[in-house]
Amino acid sequence: MRTSNFRLPLALLGATLAVTLVAGCSDDGDGSANASSEGGTGTPKVASVPKLTSVTDKSLPIDAYLMSDDQLEKMQQAEFTLRERCMEHFGIAYRVPAAEQAFHPKSRTQFRYGVTDADAVATHGYKPAGSEKTARRTKPQELSRTANMVLTGTDDPNVKPGSTAAKGGQDYQGKKVPAGGCIGEARTKLGASGSQSYGGDATANKVNTDSWAKSYDDERVRAVFAKWSACMKKQGYAYADPMKAGDDPAWQKATVATAKERRVASADVACKTKYNVVGTWYTVEVAYQDQMIEQDAQALSEAKKAKEKQLKLMAEVS
Repeated sequence: MRTSNFRLPLALLGATLAVTLVAGCSDDGDGSANASSEGGTGTPKVASVPKLTSVTDKSLPIDAYLMSDDQLEKMQQAEFTLRERCMEHFGIAYRVPAAEQAFHPKSRTQFRYGVTDADAVATHGYKPAGSEKTARRTKPQELSRTANMVLTGTDDPNVKPGSTAAKGGQDYQGKKVPAGGCIGEARTKLGASGSQSYGGDATANKVNTDSWAKSYDDERVRAVFAKWSACMKKQGYAYADPMKAGDDPAWQKATVATAKERRVASADVACKTKYNVVGTWYTVEVAYQDQMIEQDAQALSEAKKAKEKQLKLMAEVS
């Protein structure tokens, strides 16, 4: 999924917006739409489109099945704590190096449809405030070969640390190394299985990405893109859609937004507001997600149970 200058983390929130399935948008530029509802597996329809300048505070149906960035960070910290306790059990002093918190959006929807905050883009252009910061972890602790084997479950450099291929079972001072070593044990205690990461259900992730792609190409969204593009052209900027503006290579050359980038981003937000691009796009994507979730209801029900189990296990780590 493309976004302005960075890929969205696969993470947030948990409410479902009920959207009735219905027909295309009116052509008066206010983003309203009216038609009869219609089910099935084709193009989902929307009964009405609210006027929205931002959806940062709104959730997506798929959020109920995926973890937020905050939840993922807490899961990772719980894993680190369990790794350290496991190593301590083997008499090995070990600490996971601390890292600065990485930037992530306030919600899954904050930059999903490009920039929307007029005040923010006037200062930062297409570069979200704080996104220039990256998580930096100090140099990993040096361990002896045997201690590293306890941590990873293997002394084979060709085996991924903590993976199911790291079978463990080695003897270390009279104690058996768990499968996957202390990394594998920590992940198992938190409900991860095999190569599946926390809250990373494949079906849920596919809905999250495919719904965006489908909505991006949807004719109703393309209709407001055309109006947005004409609006931008009147101000001297030629872009087919908001994603093209945010992905302009010119903005990638500097870490600080140029005056031109700020002007373009400001025009972008203004044209989005004028033609209700965000309201239309969000509503159409929600309709796609509702449809896709209904089609994969059983698999997603299991994904939600797995997520809730993992969060419960995480909360028990103190």
